[in-house]
Amino acid sequence: MPSPKTRFNLAAWLAQQFIESQLVIILIIGLLLFGLLGLFFTPREENPQIIVPAAEVVVTMPGAEPLEVEHLLLTPLEGRLSAIDGVKHTYGIAAEGVAKIQVEFEVGEDKTQAVVRLYDQVLRFRADLPPNASEPYIRVIDVDDVPMMTVTLASAQYSEYELGRMASLMVERLRSLKGVGQSNVIGAQPREIRLQIDPARLQGFNLSLDTVRQAVQGANLSLLLGHQVHQGETFHLRVDNLLTQISEIQNLILRSDGEKIVRLQDVADVIDAPPTERTQMVRFSFGPADSRFAATNGMQMAAVSIAIAKQPGVNSVPLALALRERVTKMQNNWLPQEVHVVITRDDGDKANKTVNLLVEHLFIAIGCVSLIFLLFLGWRAALIVTVTIPLVFAVVMGADWLAGPTLNRITLYALILALGMLVDDAIVVIENIHRHYQQLPKDADITRRNQVAVLATGEIGNPTTLATFTVVTVFLSLIMVTGMLGQYFYPMTFNVPVAMIASLFIAYCITPWAARRFLPTGKHHQAPKSSWLQIIYRFLFNLLFRYRLLRYLFFLLIIVLLGLSMLQPAWQFIRPEGLSGATSKLGVPLAFLPKDNKNTFLITFHHPEATPLEVTDRAVRLIEAELAKNPYVTNYQSFIGIPSIIDFNGQLRGSSGRVGSQFAEIRVNLTDKAHRSITSIDIVRQFRVQIADIIAHYSESSIQLVEDPPGPPVRATVLAELYGPDNVVLENLAMQQVSPAFFNTYDMAEVWASVPTPIPEYRLVVDREKANLAHLSAAQIAEALNRFIAGEVIGYIHVKGERTPVPIRLHIPREQRIEPTLLAQAFVTNPQGKQIPLSELTQVVLTEQPHPIWHQDNERVIYVGGELAASAPVYAVLSMEQQLDGLDLGEHGTLRTTNLGINPTRPDSLEGYRLHWAGELRLTLDAFRDMGMALGLALIAIYLLLVAYYHSFTIPILVMVSIPLGFIGVFPGHWLLGQTFSAASMIGVIALAGIVVRNSLLIVDFAREHQQKGWTREQSVREAGALRLQPILLTTLAIVLGTAIMVPDPVFGGLAISLIFGAMSSALLTVFVVPLLYR
Repeated sequence: MPSPKTRFNLAAWLAQQFIESQLVIILIIGLLLFGLLGLFFTPREENPQIIVPAAEVVVTMPGAEPLEVEHLLLTPLEGRLSAIDGVKHTYGIAAEGVAKIQVEFEVGEDKTQAVVRLYDQVLRFRADLPPNASEPYIRVIDVDDVPMMTVTLASAQYSEYELGRMASLMVERLRSLKGVGQSNVIGAQPREIRLQIDPARLQGFNLSLDTVRQAVQGANLSLLLGHQVHQGETFHLRVDNLLTQISEIQNLILRSDGEKIVRLQDVADVIDAPPTERTQMVRFSFGPADSRFAATNGMQMAAVSIAIAKQPGVNSVPLALALRERVTKMQNNWLPQEVHVVITRDDGDKANKTVNLLVEHLFIAIGCVSLIFLLFLGWRAALIVTVTIPLVFAVVMGADWLAGPTLNRITLYALILALGMLVDDAIVVIENIHRHYQQLPKDADITRRNQVAVLATGEIGNPTTLATFTVVTVFLSLIMVTGMLGQYFYPMTFNVPVAMIASLFIAYCITPWAARRFLPTGKHHQAPKSSWLQIIYRFLFNLLFRYRLLRYLFFLLIIVLLGLSMLQPAWQFIRPEGLSGATSKLGVPLAFLPKDNKNTFLITFHHPEATPLEVTDRAVRLIEAELAKNPYVTNYQSFIGIPSIIDFNGQLRGSSGRVGSQFAEIRVNLTDKAHRSITSIDIVRQFRVQIADIIAHYSESSIQLVEDPPGPPVRATVLAELYGPDNVVLENLAMQQVSPAFFNTYDMAEVWASVPTPIPEYRLVVDREKANLAHLSAAQIAEALNRFIAGEVIGYIHVKGERTPVPIRLHIPREQRIEPTLLAQAFVTNPQGKQIPLSELTQVVLTEQPHPIWHQDNERVIYVGGELAASAPVYAVLSMEQQLDGLDLGEHGTLRTTNLGINPTRPDSLEGYRLHWAGELRLTLDAFRDMGMALGLALIAIYLLLVAYYHSFTIPILVMVSIPLGFIGVFPGHWLLGQTFSAASMIGVIALAGIVVRNSLLIVDFAREHQQKGWTREQSVREAGALRLQPILLTTLAIVLGTAIMVPDPVFGGLAISLIFGAMSSALLTVFVVPLLYR
């Protein structure tokens, strides 16, 4: 029974204030309502939104070659932009006639302020632009612009043009919904009025293309003339001569000599249709896992997609439901039955399913924990502890609603993680009250019961409060984790401390109140009996205490176990067979985050730059044929010549720039992971083997299977950035040395390089002397060439009711188009009306198009990237590091590798050619650096808290012995369950440091209190361990069962394993080691 002289601390004071308060019921109801508000009104997402402000700046300078663009535009502009406060990286490219720079700000920078600073700097640079350069164009890259829903219209009866017009009408109806952000139609063919010129007929009438252009532009006019007052009324005057019908264009007069009229239809076919020459293709197919596969026979159908983003801060779940409802109405009311309407992406539904599944897991975890309480504490005490769980969660939900993160999978995993810890306070309080109540007589009055409950709460108050604040301190230290990973895990940094502080006050305020009313007294009034656990514990402890040899052997065994545990992740680095290769049998691999089981993946194609669209399409169809055999594929949509609908991963990887005949992407949707036994990771791995022959056939192309990353995206899993002064040397280095090293690395599945393949180019050089003699300028000749070869938009028709501009395009059909080598068939008319063959005014030179020049952070760069099938990138990179560092480059010096240190470094080509390692390994190094610092800071903070509490520098060291004891179980646990030790596992280790200290605190505090009562040191430590054994085991079991539901998760399983096995090993050893050392 607690002595009345027990220190009256915060715990006792709070218990006394609330134990007879009528406000407790109101407090409970208020907390539950607060939590319900948070649950229903907090926006839901699958993953936390990572804010990475970015923008692209584009400046054009027509006719300039890449080297000139680099010197005049890219280098000076990049220097200005990299000087903006908060800029992390700049990525630039100097291509023919254009400079593009993508500016990436530090994660977490205010988006508005970042863009304002960017605009200000670009406006300052305008005065320094060359005279023939365009105004800079700035495109903000915002995560809120990533579509949260895509709706695909597919049909075998309708073309992309017709489907696009349907989709445009649908978009108008969807935009009126509150919360809808940017929305676009992807894959539609535009309408155009095409003037298909017959060069022979044109020449026969002695007319030029310029005549046609002038006729169309001169006839297409609307001019407001102002207004006049006539007979007391104001009339507006307008010249109205706009072209509104095809017939008006056909009947335009090109020439009239009084006898014969030449109209436009005499020299051209006027066609109202989408372009015949395709620059892109989009199609859709159902997969074997969809019931419509049999009805459509796996047919590839024309398709367009509607991409819909949400506005910032909008809850995606109700918005997705509203969008689905409106799409269904339009489908039923006016879309043809032959058009399939398929939701190919729904982040709102995905977020809702994820949250609901984790809430279900949360209740399962609560049930498991409650069962343990029931077995050890009895149903009354178990019920009291269980009631505190929803109250704590209600506080966290409400806090998220007011000031915290959205409701996402990290938020809920934080609650599951906190479950095993937040009940610790209530367990310790209720167990101590329960133990003291058993020593009271059965007829103890309310006053006595109140006094014992308050004093029992105060008895364990100081160590419990201190232990809780150590956990809070540990998780607050995660603020030190920077970059995208810091934002990714921020919900955990916020929610766990809130939950722990809430659990502490609820344990002190509500638990004693409930205990006084529901716990019985008097079961062991005379003398409490020892449990069987306590009997076994005392027996083992006495053996270790009395026999020095056993004690020393016990300590030696712990040291050996700790050493062997730490050797498991280190063995791969020191084993005789080297870094490369499969993980050793007893080894534990290290990685950033393991791949997650998703419902989709992406296949990307990058063929040589000169590849026609038809060849790219042929490769795509071969892959589609294999997808049609896969039983797990629900549907797939191919995008040839344009990128697929962007996601967050693609946005940061720069996928929006993959436009051209050499590019293609296939978005593959799988059956829901809840309905299949195989993970998407294994599906992709098997499919990579299935298409190996196709990939081998296109050996000069890059065909990649891209899985959505579980955490922050990177440009490539394994990424080498090559820096140096000479672009040709960099390209040769990338293709001849670095790429082969990638290909020869164990488990490397795909390799690509940013080195473009040669593109043949005809250069049409104007003969200035002949041009002058013909009274023509180079510009006139260039315009004529452009019209004959590329065509030209010469105006727009004004069709009533049309929702997009309809261009009038001057066009030479492909079958009649003049090739650069046959310019004798093309003529240009000089001011005297004479038609001169363009072949007499130009020379055709066959050469190679100059390669673009890449920049990163003001240095020339070439990228080489690779994707691994299953292994972690750290081993691949370190293996290649041994091969490439110090590589002899002949007259160009020696290649040195960089950026494998704790802190990232900036490349410096003044020191010669450098290989700068980036990709996932850099994220891993940054993550483990930040988490190591967070762990160090947490340990220092815990030590200082303990020093302040005990007024001693040695006792805190004893208390913290439980931390390394936890490490003994961490790595064997990962090995036993076949899990990679990842950044999530490291968070589990950091959390473990705060959790296991509680066990030592309870033992040391009780031992010291018993000593103050006159007990010997041996009696004190033995009884402290015996009396605290049950709450220590209870809290450990609560952690084990509370977090066990997380173990199957591919990403957060490592966190749960660290906690479960670390907590078990620490608890089992702490109850012996701490008392033995305390003696």
